[in-house]
Parts: sequence; C-alpha cells; structure tokens
Amino acid sequence: MTSTGRTEVTATELGELLQKASHAFARRGIAGFAAHDLSPARVRLIVTVGESPDIRMRELADRLGVTARAVTPLVDRLEREGLISRTPDATDRRAFRLSLTKRGENQREAIAALQESVSATAFAALTSKEQVQLADLLTKFLTPQ
Repeated sequence: MTSTGRTEVTATELGELLQKASHAFARRGIAGFAAHDLSPARVRLIVTVGESPDIRMRELADRLGVTARAVTPLVDRLEREGLISRTPDATDRRAFRLSLTKRGENQREAIAALQESVSATAFAALTSKEQVQLADLLTKFLTPQ
C-alpha cells in the first residue's frame, strides 16, 4: 500500500494524473514567469537561441513549432531590446542567423534561475528520495519501448 492508501490504479487514472500534473506544473511556471514580465513565448525563444547560437530563423520557428511569420515579431522585439543579434547567413542571402547578445545571455541566465526556483517550489512537497524516484519513473515513461 502507498501513502495515499492505493493498492491499484488504472491506466486511465495514470494518464489523467499525468495530464493534471503537467497542467499544474505549466500553470505554476507561467505564473512565476509572468511575475517577472516574461511570456512563455519569450522564454522559449531566448532559451532556444541560447542553446543554438547562430540558429537560422527557419530552424528556430521549426523548433518552436510555429511559422516563421509568427516568430518574426518576437525576434524583432528582442533585437530592439538588445537581447538578440541578427546577422545575414553567409550561405543564403535571404536567411538570417540569430544569437544572444551579452544582455540576452544575462536574461537567459536569469530565466534559468527562475526556472530552478519555480521547479523547486513545485516539488517541495516531495522528499529528495521521492524526487529521484519521480525522475526515474518519468525517464522510464519517456523512454521509447
């Protein structure tokens, strides 16, 4: 028996719990970022560009799962704010490559710290051992069979 008193659980219950947990975690993250005037789109773009310096606009849009047309206004805004630099692609004169500026890298580091803080708060109800168990179970769940 577990701490919840369960001895069995159905696959449907597991799926619903996983979905609820995912949504609850996302809501906490969105609220945490919103308190610092960071939208999910802005966070994802800064993190993605930081992880892939000199990424082409088309590749960025593909990684974010949006159209190039949708990503352009946010890239324009971040460029005006001095967070992203846009340079012409040497092999394709129609394309641009994106990188974080020093200021953008500082923003990415602040985002990483905020992500850690939000996550630590979300998992505070779990012991260290339970957190390791959850990580192991989620890793196993995500591993292709």
